[in-house]
Amino acid sequence: MLKHIAKKTAVALLTIYIIITISFILIHTMPGDPIIYLIGEEEYYYLLDNDPAFLEQQIEKYGLNDSLPVQYARYLKSIMTLDFGESYSNHRPVLENFFTAAQWTLMLSIPTLLISCVLGTILGVYAGIRPGGTFDRIMTPFLLTLNTIPSNCLSLLLLILFAYKLRWVPINGMVSPGVEGLERTLSILNHMALPLLILVIFRTSGNFMLMKSTVSQIRSEEYVLTARSKGIGERKVLFRHVLKNAMVPYSTSLCMQLGGLLSGSMVVEVVFGWKGMGQMMYSAVSSRDFATAQFCFLLSATCVVLSNWLGDVVNAIIDPRIREEVEPNA
Repeated sequence: MLKHIAKKTAVALLTIYIIITISFILIHTMPGDPIIYLIGEEEYYYLLDNDPAFLEQQIEKYGLNDSLPVQYARYLKSIMTLDFGESYSNHRPVLENFFTAAQWTLMLSIPTLLISCVLGTILGVYAGIRPGGTFDRIMTPFLLTLNTIPSNCLSLLLLILFAYKLRWVPINGMVSPGVEGLERTLSILNHMALPLLILVIFRTSGNFMLMKSTVSQIRSEEYVLTARSKGIGERKVLFRHVLKNAMVPYSTSLCMQLGGLLSGSMVVEVVFGWKGMGQMMYSAVSSRDFATAQFCFLLSATCVVLSNWLGDVVNAIIDPRIREEVEPNA
């Protein structure tokens, strides 16, 4: 088990280093001059004509004149010291902006993960254990259709229906101005209701399809048929044989979703004006905020790598056959 974890950890660390390098290259090859976005287009051309010395000072301040190897070495050092610099947009530390945005993203992501995990598991097992039944024939086309609708289209449709037509929820934002205490909490819940519903729909439909297909396949395996032939009750067969084996691919999917907790949903957050990590990443790319964009890309990629690592470890604990296959090659 320790050899298996050590091998997966080494692969994860190497992958993170490669991601750091690739993200640095991608960010610095984006079109556009970042100094224009730092000081504004009008100010840039004014200084270019009237005070080029001050403009050069600003470029030197942000290290934009340095060669790429120098900037790369400085970036590696900043990562090791958890110093991700200052945001070009609001001149606040990137980490400070991250903690502000992360709390709003987690406010949506955690309930989405919990609700969709429970609903996807229950609905998927019920449909998979009786494939072709009435429940399966109704739920599968319905959730599959919802899962294929682009999130921006579904967001706009529901926004028009519930916010503009019915006026049940606010059009955008996270909280109404000038409210405090319990009223503020209720306002936040009211604002997050629609984006939370959309995220739950997409996650639940994906979890449902995965669990249903896995259970449908496992229920026909020889060891399940043998257990039934021995007279073991259907409930015991479901929990001891079907669900235990179905949790291997399902736990991998849940770990991947766990890795996306901090990344947020860019489309949903932008549509609803939810100032979380998705909105932060979108704004950073739009304004050529190199420091923030590098941090967001690195954070998202690192979370994905770590979630894969966690999935490998969890699967090795659930199914000993996985680590037994790895040990002879270790």
